[in-house]
Formats: sequence, C-alpha cells, structure tokens
Amino acid sequence: MVNIDCSNLICEMKKKGITCHDLAFLLGEENEAIVSRLQGTSEWIYEEVITIRDTLFPEYELGYLFKEKKRQDA
Repeated sequence: MVNIDCSNLICEMKKKGITCHDLAFLLGEENEAIVSRLQGTSEWIYEEVITIRDTLFPEYELGYLFKEKKRQDA
C-alpha cells in the first residue's frame, strides 16, 4: 500500500471552492469514500487521480496533488 499525502490537493480544492461532495459526484462515489481517501485511510485508484487532475486541476502534475508519503521506519 502506498500512502498518499493529499495536503496539496486539499489546499488547491479550497482555493477553487471544490468540496469533497464535488469529488464524490465527479467520481460516482460516496462522500465518505472520498473523505477516507483524502485522510489516507483508503487508497485512490489510478483512474480516479487522473480524472481529478484532468478535470479539475489540469495545470498541476499528479506528483504535486498526490504526493507519496515518505515512510519512516522505527
């Protein structure tokens, strides 16, 4: 499982006034599923991140919107 940091996505959503409900509608998902993905408790599907980027944030690279969290070993 790859942990994704969505902090940049969330920031850009706020700038554009895009809500979790908007993402859910775009992807045909429930709001709770989107919230879970944004919080990192469930995984994004590749097609979902492409759809979000291409439809709502074409000016950004995927790596900016969906950053891989650096794994910290104990």
